[in-house]
Amino acid sequence: MRELIVLLMLATGALLSSGIQGSAANAGQRRFHDTAADGTRNRAASPASLRQPQVIGTDDRQRVADTTRFPYSAVAYLELEDIDGEPIGSCTGTFIGPDSLLTAGHCLWDTTTGDWLANHIRVIPGKDDDFEPFGWEMAGDWWVPDAYAETGSVDWDWGLLKMPNDALTVDTGWLGLAVLDQASLESDGLHPTITGYPADKPLGTMWAASRPKFRAVADFRLFYDIDTGAGQSGAAIWLDSEGPLFGRVVGIHAQGGTLNSGSRIDQELLDDVLEGCRVMECTIAIDASAPATPPGPPHVPVDLPFHSYGVALARD
Repeated sequence: MRELIVLLMLATGALLSSGIQGSAANAGQRRFHDTAADGTRNRAASPASLRQPQVIGTDDRQRVADTTRFPYSAVAYLELEDIDGEPIGSCTGTFIGPDSLLTAGHCLWDTTTGDWLANHIRVIPGKDDDFEPFGWEMAGDWWVPDAYAETGSVDWDWGLLKMPNDALTVDTGWLGLAVLDQASLESDGLHPTITGYPADKPLGTMWAASRPKFRAVADFRLFYDIDTGAGQSGAAIWLDSEGPLFGRVVGIHAQGGTLNSGSRIDQELLDDVLEGCRVMECTIAIDASAPATPPGPPHVPVDLPFHSYGVALARD
């Protein structure tokens, strides 16, 4: 069984975006982000208009009956709040470590105003209508890539939330990020799944949908006909396969269109997220051997050892 490798990182930070429902930015917080906005992957340099995620054909989403069951327990409702603590929107986040959540950049940063979307973000894992089985906590920090803040490009549409502690994940568990090659992502039977909190369903209810495979796999994006709605932005694209890749996060859901799409977890995106977590002093779980070696299960809500993971960042 392969080891689940976890990254332990150092620093402090802040974040925010659109598509949306949760975040927390205090006066005087700095924008922590990638210092090499041009990157190495030749991503689009001009802003792209965000299209709301949508239902494609028949709505195949199903309400999650037991949100306390892993991996659904690791999915969180993000309630975006203004300076007075009033809700102004919502998004979806997924725990990818004991104190970190993955979401979309546009759930944190408003490219129109050039500022954070919210003043506070309430993180509520496993929320089911009024039932909040694990309680909630306010995010302590958040981060988006510099390139997203500056261009609004869909090719940089990701972000991280840092929790003040691991009080929630002791019970919820978390999923691990995986960088898979083209052939692996194009194979049958992966059952890519998107689980989150769509705004076109009853408020605060969790819904999920899956397909046997991706419709298309590009260098930086994943395309699929998995049904989604506004509010599911930021949801992890995870694999519900029966094989060893179960529960691995391979993308971040963000946009809609003829096909819905999200950012593909490739090495550069992973390095970027690791840098954000280094700055904010958070921890991320990484499936460093997929798909060559059969991995162990994602972190379930029990005590498991983890190890520091160093990465050579291609940044100054």
